[in-house]
Amino acid sequence: MNTLVIPRRMRRAFPALLRLLIGLCPTLLCGIAGTPQCHAQADTPEESSAGYAPVISGAFAYIQNSNGGVQSLEPQINPVLLVPMGRSLLLDAHVDFTGFFARENSTSGPYKGQVFKTIEDAQLDWLADSHMIVVGGRYILPFGVYHERMTPVWISDLQDSPLTSGIGTNPDGFGDGGMLRGVAASLNSANIQYSAYYSAHYSVNQLAAARLVGGDTSIFIPSDRLEMGLSYQRSLEGYQLNNEAAYLSWQPHQVGLDFKAEYDRNHYGDGYWIQAAYSPQQFFFAPEFFRHLQLVGRGEQFFVRNGGGDGLPRVNEERPEVGLNYLIHDDWKLISSYGRLYSKNGDINMWNFGFTYRFVWPLWPGRKS
Repeated sequence: MNTLVIPRRMRRAFPALLRLLIGLCPTLLCGIAGTPQCHAQADTPEESSAGYAPVISGAFAYIQNSNGGVQSLEPQINPVLLVPMGRSLLLDAHVDFTGFFARENSTSGPYKGQVFKTIEDAQLDWLADSHMIVVGGRYILPFGVYHERMTPVWISDLQDSPLTSGIGTNPDGFGDGGMLRGVAASLNSANIQYSAYYSAHYSVNQLAAARLVGGDTSIFIPSDRLEMGLSYQRSLEGYQLNNEAAYLSWQPHQVGLDFKAEYDRNHYGDGYWIQAAYSPQQFFFAPEFFRHLQLVGRGEQFFVRNGGGDGLPRVNEERPEVGLNYLIHDDWKLISSYGRLYSKNGDINMWNFGFTYRFVWPLWPGRKS
């Protein structure tokens, strides 16, 4: 059950490069949806091409949580609109509709709550050349490996965010401004990617962002399926603090293992998480049922500095967590996990159960001869 590793933009839209390739090869959507791999546009007859068709992507999900005995229900819909405009421009926008319903008396009584609507991102991507994409609008801050690549509800192997997830993502993980990103070098031995961005301060509801600058770079070694990266961000308002991250991603050949780790640090604290997800797909002799299972484990610690806060814990914390997921189909996934938070404020158990459904829907059929 090796899950295709897709950067975090898959949740909000698609990775900037992939999303632009949709304009160049619309049939790539078939591959993302789990059908046979598509050919490049040059190999696709004009009469069978879907053209530059707008697409709605995203997910439906339902998650039931229990944190320290307090139950909550979180249904959600995450639609993403992609509008290719020729070969070099793509407009995308994403809105989250997430319900939060909890028992009236924490552990008893009827469930009450409301549905929250959030404008996640709305941006225009321009493929300037083979090494650069220019992004303008509201975009996801490319900080670390988790924030940009692992938070989509249908990609996440564990639904609880790491304890350090508040580093580099305040106030809500998005920037309003401009960004340059792309592949600086593409060799047989290694690929080097980069991103650099500036965000302006914006306080309007649903579009809030802080004034900051930052960047991210990583090197990917195809022969080992290994990636190592660094992220840096500096706030240009308030105390003008730095956020830093180092991360690693590894998917060894011939083994259904997905290993990821990240270290984050800023003025208020630092910490790390290490996560491994394993699926026995390579054991062709195993019954079909077991080849759809996925076992997940994550260990993490957070260490307070200067009193903590600013979206981070105010005391030292650590949390081991395990998960068991089942892939019903390429689009449907059952999820479950258990973790225990150890904290000076009290130890609690954390449970999650639910399902996710991923979709990709072209808004009109392709051209016919």
